[in-house]
Amino acid sequence: MGNRRFSACLVGSAFAVLCALPAVGGWIESRDDRTIIHVKVFALPDRSRTDTPTRADAAAVREFVRQFPTIFAERYRDRYKSDPERYGDHNWDKVEIELHPFTGITIQNLSMDARPLMAIAGGVSPDVLYVNFRQSDTYIQQGFLHPLDRPEDGYLASMTPEDIAFRVHPKIRPVIERKGPEGQEHVWALPYGGALGKVVIYRKDLFDAAGVAYPRNDWTWDEFLDACRRITDPARGLYGLGMGRGLHESWYWVTFLWSAGGEVLEYDEARDEWRAVFDTPEAAVALDFYTRLCAEPWTDAEGRRRYGYAYKETDKNLKWERGEIGMVFEYVDEKLFATINPDVTGMVPVPRGPDGLRGAELNSRMMGLFSGIEEPAVRDAAWEYMRFFDSEEAVRIKTRVMVEGGLGRFINPRYLELFGYPEMIRFAPRGWKECFDIAIETGRPEPYGRNCQLVYNLMTRPLQIAEDLAIRGALPAQPEARRAALESLLKDAVELTNRKMIGILTPRERLLRRASAFAVLLCIVLAFTLTLKRVVRAFAPPGTSLVESESATRAPRRHTYAWLLLLPALLTILFWKYLPIAQGSVIAFMDYRIMGGSTFVWLDNFGSVLWDAEWWQTVWNSLRYTLLVLALTFLPPVLLAILLQEVPRGKVLFRVIFYLPAVMTGLVVMLLWKSFYDPTETGVLNALVLRIPAGGFLLAGLVLFAIAAQFGRRLIHHHLRPLALLSFAVGSALFYTCYSVARPALHMMHVPLLERLLMTMPEPYRWLQNPDTAMFACVLPMVWAGVGPGCLIYLAALKGVPDELYEAADMDGATFSDKILFIVFPMLKVLLIINFVGVFIGSWLHASGNILAMTGGAANTEVADLHIFYQAFMFLRFGPATAMAWILGLMLIGFTVYQLQILSKIEFRTTEEKK
Repeated sequence: MGNRRFSACLVGSAFAVLCALPAVGGWIESRDDRTIIHVKVFALPDRSRTDTPTRADAAAVREFVRQFPTIFAERYRDRYKSDPERYGDHNWDKVEIELHPFTGITIQNLSMDARPLMAIAGGVSPDVLYVNFRQSDTYIQQGFLHPLDRPEDGYLASMTPEDIAFRVHPKIRPVIERKGPEGQEHVWALPYGGALGKVVIYRKDLFDAAGVAYPRNDWTWDEFLDACRRITDPARGLYGLGMGRGLHESWYWVTFLWSAGGEVLEYDEARDEWRAVFDTPEAAVALDFYTRLCAEPWTDAEGRRRYGYAYKETDKNLKWERGEIGMVFEYVDEKLFATINPDVTGMVPVPRGPDGLRGAELNSRMMGLFSGIEEPAVRDAAWEYMRFFDSEEAVRIKTRVMVEGGLGRFINPRYLELFGYPEMIRFAPRGWKECFDIAIETGRPEPYGRNCQLVYNLMTRPLQIAEDLAIRGALPAQPEARRAALESLLKDAVELTNRKMIGILTPRERLLRRASAFAVLLCIVLAFTLTLKRVVRAFAPPGTSLVESESATRAPRRHTYAWLLLLPALLTILFWKYLPIAQGSVIAFMDYRIMGGSTFVWLDNFGSVLWDAEWWQTVWNSLRYTLLVLALTFLPPVLLAILLQEVPRGKVLFRVIFYLPAVMTGLVVMLLWKSFYDPTETGVLNALVLRIPAGGFLLAGLVLFAIAAQFGRRLIHHHLRPLALLSFAVGSALFYTCYSVARPALHMMHVPLLERLLMTMPEPYRWLQNPDTAMFACVLPMVWAGVGPGCLIYLAALKGVPDELYEAADMDGATFSDKILFIVFPMLKVLLIINFVGVFIGSWLHASGNILAMTGGAANTEVADLHIFYQAFMFLRFGPATAMAWILGLMLIGFTVYQLQILSKIEFRTTEEKK
């Protein structure tokens, strides 16, 4: 059974082998007397939506579909008809196009990063890809993008210099035109929607209510922080700033980094090498300010301890729409203008840093052609869509629809002047054009260097550590010492970034890694060889040698029918389990590339994993998760079954109540509990915990310890000291858990003891944000949802315990705990072993789904299988991901053998019916 876990780890990485198959994208169809070219686009306007910006985009798309037959006839028809061998034998005189939106798996807050990569890895990529700055280098180096300036295609050559200048801002040109995997410079993507500048939008009503003056274009960090302080009131659900947490939290910090005079990456043109540099004193200043925004301690009017002024939960957008967040960072474009009311919402550039610098982010949406398109006609049609969608003609159509829809004043004045609506310029909200111009002028392109899809993840680590240290009070109070500590965090992050993202290693480090990788690979081979032999021995008949066992399996005449019955199951397991493992094993030794060009790196993947501290941290997190699952979901169903068995009245009612959570799916349970974990006092759990005095938690801890101690005392009485010590240890752990909840109130030494015992907690719990509680919070919903259904099998088993045993125990003076320890547990021993195996394997098999839904791996909760998923399908590091899976399999194989040996000795029988 343990092999299931190992196979599951490898299937994700091994699946990449199948990705070499042709991608399922556009196609050509002959319909009646017409030729239909089908093109799959990453996104199309939703026709069911009636908002004006969507209708404007839809109008441009409809016009392109209408014009496509003419475009095709002018540019492609003669070429296609003259070369039927290449373009196919179709009716090229009547050609139409049909566009299809791409649909695929998305991950919350990571849809633009994870969705295209998973589609490409799964062989279902759209023909027109969405490309962002930070992932552009990965797309280029992995060979996902088709060059747009190849002479034989004539794509970019069909655009005049004026057409290119209309679409491509000069600051964006280095992003789309750079070296490819073969070292030659090409244009790889085409921007659309114009340049985007990061700005701050704010709620005028919240500023008015707090008595804060509206920000000016030259405002500073101090004014920004003061506005956040004065607006924030968590008791009323109000926050000064809306941000986010998770893998890409540093997207918010990078603006402050640039405004402080720092930089993310630097490019050495002579060495053709990118290097992370966000560990300068200026970066420490930016991190210090960011930490104050997120975790500065303060006390509200009710005397409750608070931290920071930012709201980072997933419902941030909803709170903004409800008017409960004062400011947010946004990219400014016409779509943003159309969603905000200028009477309620203002817009201002990002604030200036300590030295008067301003570092807004410059970005742009971009389209690229997927290089896996097989049909030249589909690629040509996809290019024509890209060229037309944001051409001057298409923008003219969009502008007309926006003006007719009453949103003309929100359009870029450049377009209003160009397309004949100059009278609308004077209606534009005051100051917004100037704000947009400042954002573009002071903007810096989002990091786009080598492997920059990882940059936000690696920069986020020091931010989260700094926030946790600030909340714990572990950061120095003196500014110089504080910034030195923060700079140390940044230096560690930069070192990790240069090693992991950019791949900078010394020859000595590389040699050491390869030597250690060889030793581990040898251990893996030996371990799996010995495991196979022990498994065969475990299931061989008693007194049969290994050779006899193997010869017995080769008796075709005696076992022909048995083998025929087993054959479908064996073939299914072979095809879906062991074949992917065998194929995936090759990837572990390769720098695997989905679009081809993979190279063997031999032991380097294993070496990088073995010396990757982040990987070992995720293994430790997996072990923590497993221990919590075993402690909270293995024995509690047994105890609940015993209590439901012994309850004198209402047995059916209690069983129904405990079973009700089983009617909900696992994802619904996780999302429900995620809402319970709101870190403010309005959250369900905090509302409950904040009303219980510290003495109540201590009393609960003492009760739990007393119960465990009672079992321990009875075990000592029966001379079972090791189990007694275990029972006392469990009781101590339960008491310490309850004490930890009450510790903030109990540690107020200036308050008399009796008052401390009656005090409630001074601040709400950050259940999913605090690394001390996050893992426990991820497991707790499983207890609520699984204990009731889990106890049913034990309830059924308890029916098979003879009443005579209980009667004999009563006559011998046995206590209730004695009956549990020496009647119930021995009678359920086999069932407990089987369920223990299932719970243990399930804790490794299903950890990634639970963690992904609850935290996404933040707050030190990223487990090993989730880490493997991220590495394979978000960062396309299939080789290291497969090596991780093999190493994880080596760790679990010993327990697997032990499980199989136990199961091989179990004999299943039916319970006799009670008379």
